[in-house]
Amino acid sequence: MGRTANEIRDDIALAGRLLADAYATARRRGWLGWISVAAVVLAGVAFRRRPTADVAERAGRTVERAGRTARRALQVAGALAAIERFRRAAGRRAA
Repeated sequence: MGRTANEIRDDIALAGRLLADAYATARRRGWLGWISVAAVVLAGVAFRRRPTADVAERAGRTVERAGRTARRALQVAGALAAIERFRRAAGRRAA
């Protein structure tokens, strides 16, 4: 079952709105500053007492995994947008 270009565009727009809503919620609740602090603390704990070469090698592998993770996140966002579009078309309320 293929989707039209308009349906794909609408799904992308809906996924963007969902992400923007999540960002706005985190910002409104005051979590944005704490997210960066938590990331720095976790990085410090993870890289404590590691040789620089090991950190650089690990970073290279992490970049490869980040690409795969980003592709998977886009797939999930597209699926969520399709579900939301179906709910709106069927007259059901949003989750």
